Amino acid sequence: MDTNLDPEQLCSIILDFSRADSDRKLPLMPYRLSELTRRDLLIRGGQGGAAAFGLSALLAACGGSSSKGSSSSSASSSVSSSTSSASGTPKKGGNLVFARSVAPTTLDPANTIIAGDIYTLNQIFEPLFITNPDGTLAPWLAQSFTTSKDHLTWTFQLRPGVKFSDGTPLTADDVVFSIKREAANANGPLSFLDFAIKSVTAKGSGTVVMKLKTPWAPFESDISVFANAILPANFGGKSEKAFFQSPVGTGAFTLSSWTPDSNLTLKANPNYWQAGKPYVDSVTINYVTDDNQRVLQVTSGQAQIADSVPPANVAQLKSNSAVNVSLFPAWQVDLLVFNEQVPFFKDVHVRRAITYAINRPGLVQAASFGTAKPGGSFFPPSLEYYDASTPVLAYSVANAKAELAKSAYPHGFSTKLLVSGGDQTYAEFAQIIQADLAKIGIKVSITTLDHAAFETTFQKYDYDMFIDYAINDISDPDEMASFETDYKSGGSKSYWSSYDNPKVITLVHQAEAEFDTTKRKALYAKIQAQVAQDAPFVALDYPPYIYATSKKINGFAVNPGGAYRLENVWLD
Repeated sequence: MDTNLDPEQLCSIILDFSRADSDRKLPLMPYRLSELTRRDLLIRGGQGGAAAFGLSALLAACGGSSSKGSSSSSASSSVSSSTSSASGTPKKGGNLVFARSVAPTTLDPANTIIAGDIYTLNQIFEPLFITNPDGTLAPWLAQSFTTSKDHLTWTFQLRPGVKFSDGTPLTADDVVFSIKREAANANGPLSFLDFAIKSVTAKGSGTVVMKLKTPWAPFESDISVFANAILPANFGGKSEKAFFQSPVGTGAFTLSSWTPDSNLTLKANPNYWQAGKPYVDSVTINYVTDDNQRVLQVTSGQAQIADSVPPANVAQLKSNSAVNVSLFPAWQVDLLVFNEQVPFFKDVHVRRAITYAINRPGLVQAASFGTAKPGGSFFPPSLEYYDASTPVLAYSVANAKAELAKSAYPHGFSTKLLVSGGDQTYAEFAQIIQADLAKIGIKVSITTLDHAAFETTFQKYDYDMFIDYAINDISDPDEMASFETDYKSGGSKSYWSSYDNPKVITLVHQAEAEFDTTKRKALYAKIQAQVAQDAPFVALDYPPYIYATSKKINGFAVNPGGAYRLENVWLD
């Protein structure tokens, strides 16, 4: 999960986008990544900023439970709501106008990690499972599943009655085609999530059997990622290029028109499997890169939803009687990362001293106007297995000075902090950190680069410290844990920090193979505790996804991965 987002060990991670409360917004996904490994995660950022992974990755609400906790398990559920509940009786009709910060570049789920792509194709295609707004998984195109006692065979029962937008019934062959395509996609930015799959076969028209190479606890979550969305087998008889120009999916909407970098229109799928949905007749997505213009479009009535609302605008918008402002919890953490290849930061006492020295509550209040929460664990509070009792190094100048005195640099030193240009929040973070570290004798100079140069620079380890954000793209915490702490096979040498603690790596691998939820929770608690003491990076804050919506909007919600589904949205 890298910055701004969403994978890779011998890879060349190409996360290209940016974090962005503004452009990206989320959700997050710009990802970059280029090398893959068994668990290369990524992170999303978006082109305009947004989220990485936002980013990625996602979904919405239903009922249902996952069954990772037993050796032979099953889960099933009827569909309830894919978004947060709304008061009143849903009304049919109307055109929803969405002012969005990032535009799509492709609608192929297997070949992107860009926010603008993901949050568009999410309305057209659907996976076997989705992630609810509360972060839990729910059966979607798969109605239920069972696992063998050895956790190597997963059998999925497809939801009956589902059709593609062209009226063709969904069958097991479509699932086999789609999952095999993604798993074998050498250039797919998230294909590593399917690394554990050994085979995928159809058993009749309504059953799919997947055999794994090794027991893999995150599998249910991995299979829910947008990259594993289900397409018609063999692209419905079309060429791949022709198919994605006029895609056919099981989602609530179909593509009506698309003007690149300008706008896109979706229309209701007449064959959608959820009776009576979607509620709106169409959705017009306008791409508005300027933060203030997006907000203005909602306040003036030109649009009903705007993403990436700047924190500085929240208080004013809350006083507007025609607008709702929502702060959705995110699987995102803003980080100050240390380069352990640099002698100063190889010294654990220096890292701990800096962690103590940064006034995170003050930083959050000043830079995010109180919209974010102060950081502690490198897991955000919204992520499964987050441990609120993690023994973090809380702000204390006295403790910072005492810790620095134990280091090889008791009188301080001069160092550099790298940040991406164009991100006002991170610029403010950098200035606050600079002032805080001066109090303990560490002199910090700030280097600002354009985002592309910023990413290239830190990925070459040509930095002392840098600020960026990490996002979990799936509901399972394995992505964040491995990407940030598994030096050998996490895909980024611990988020380009070179943090290498064999004890932590062993715990991460144990958690990946552990299906008992109580035991997994204990393992992740140990991981968070050890990382907090080692301080390879500082969790600065946990920012939310901020959206402005017209009071006419009902049923809109964003899940912690940054994704939203629009079939339950209706207009008063």
